[in-house]
Amino acid sequence: MDARVTVVMSTNRVSPYLAEALQSVKDQSFTDWHLVVMDNGSPDPAGVREVVGMIPGADVVQESGHVVSIPLNHGAALARGEYVTFLDDDDVWLPDRLRVLVDLLDADPAAGAAYSSIDVIDSRGRRQGHHFIAQDESAHDLLSGHYPFPNLVSFVYRRTALLRVGGFNPALAYAEDTDLTFRMLQYSRILAVPEVLTLYRRHGSNTTHDNLTEVYDWARRMIGMQLWGAEQHPDPGVLVDVRANLAALDAHDAVDSVGEGFDRLRRGRVPGAARMLARAVRLDTRAATGEAVRRLRNRTRRSSSG
Repeated sequence: MDARVTVVMSTNRVSPYLAEALQSVKDQSFTDWHLVVMDNGSPDPAGVREVVGMIPGADVVQESGHVVSIPLNHGAALARGEYVTFLDDDDVWLPDRLRVLVDLLDADPAAGAAYSSIDVIDSRGRRQGHHFIAQDESAHDLLSGHYPFPNLVSFVYRRTALLRVGGFNPALAYAEDTDLTFRMLQYSRILAVPEVLTLYRRHGSNTTHDNLTEVYDWARRMIGMQLWGAEQHPDPGVLVDVRANLAALDAHDAVDSVGEGFDRLRRGRVPGAARMLARAVRLDTRAATGEAVRRLRNRTRRSSSG
């Protein structure tokens, strides 16, 4: 008989935290699950198999080193039970994670997914505070950008709902999880539980983007795709919300671009500073002006107090 929950992990390494992540699956109070680890081109496939071997019945599937959406989709496609959830190779689940979220979805068959709050841990597993607090936000609150989106690692998805929206978009090198949540919110009701059930590990090897401008540009491209879909949505409020989310993104980008522009100016990189400040004004003149004024006032106060 197929497990009710399929746990999908994509990894391209033998992470120093991999064994702990897998152990947190093994320690779940809800036991009707099956683990699928997608080895996405790791240099040590035998090492991955050895560590995954600690989980009875787990499968390791070889991939060729794709963008992460592809192995995640392939792993989800192997699911035959009711639910699918995703685990990063360095995060940790608290023991009742699956039980709480599955119970929530079982009690509401019309809901497409459920998520929880997340705390941050460091490289040694020490709690560092909240990463995301679930407050039972409405679809409007999330789609419009009034609240940050829940992180992928906090979700359990109903498999049929995940299939209905098409899984992850492999055309996106960044924000593929946000893109999925956008589509889920438009076509499925999503439930929240305030309890912290997942621990997100922050460490020096996390996948990061040094170029914040590039991050914003990928997010803007992703929301552009959502706008096209929202134009076809039977609820006109969805289009209004997605447009509001794009405006919020532009305002955040403008503020950060002003900050980068001031930093470059301080380092004597005048042409680069001019480009960033022009970008900020182009994106959101009001937000850019407000941030520039705030920074100039702070600088004036520091000068006068010194």
